[in-house]
Amino acid sequence: MVAGDVKISELRQLTNSLFDGLEDQGIDSIHVAQSQYWKVYFTDAFQAETPTCVMGDVYDDLNDVRAEVDKAREDETISWHAFTHLAGLINLVAYAAENGELVKSAAMEARQ
Repeated sequence: MVAGDVKISELRQLTNSLFDGLEDQGIDSIHVAQSQYWKVYFTDAFQAETPTCVMGDVYDDLNDVRAEVDKAREDETISWHAFTHLAGLINLVAYAAENGELVKSAAMEARQ
């Protein structure tokens, strides 16, 4: 186990680069064939014991992140809750990339 710090600025830059890369490829959406998925609560994920899986939902995640961002604009705080739901959405992107469910924009497909 190694302790240390991870810079928020680096996480932001890396995340932005990944999404920029998708958009550069003409990807503008993700087809969601199944909105429910298995997840592990973040409080359990960093424990030595085997975690319990629970069901998450992509649309619940999206709605909660939207609400948390709107709330943060009002009171300038971001809660753990928003990042938990964002993690589910990031997993959706990875799943979609692996399974061919990233959707190219019509304009990009017309150019090819």
